[in-house]
Amino acid sequence: MTLDFLLPDVSEGYAPEEVPLYRDLDTRDEQYERAQNSAEPFFAVEQYEEGYAITYDLLPAGFQLAEPARRELDERLTRAVEEIVGDADRPTTEVSRTVGDSLGNVSFFGREDSAREVAAVISTIVLDENNWVTGQPPDATGPDPRRND
Repeated sequence: MTLDFLLPDVSEGYAPEEVPLYRDLDTRDEQYERAQNSAEPFFAVEQYEEGYAITYDLLPAGFQLAEPARRELDERLTRAVEEIVGDADRPTTEVSRTVGDSLGNVSFFGREDSAREVAAVISTIVLDENNWVTGQPPDATGPDPRRND
């Protein structure tokens, strides 16, 4: 079973097979730095020993999700995760998530395809520039607040 019913318009995000996947921390760090240097959002599935995680960060681009979009993301993500966790054919013991207006993480999925399906759902909201507002870093008094150094 796929989560296609949660993908209203894949053209605004990734199709599951197109979601970037980083299998090691060096590659992930290089891509995060690239996103920061080019002022683009970071979005990927990352592979760890524990399983697969999904991460998004809009602050490198200087944006965050508008509140209605963040709420919609939370609702869709809840349905997507419940669908996977409730499926006995998908190995997932527990999925935790942090859904913020600029930064989010969902982990851990036992299978790459499960993580990619949920990432595709997330991307339709997170990567849609119509859902963005100017980012508000927690503390703008330090060095460049858009960098995650």
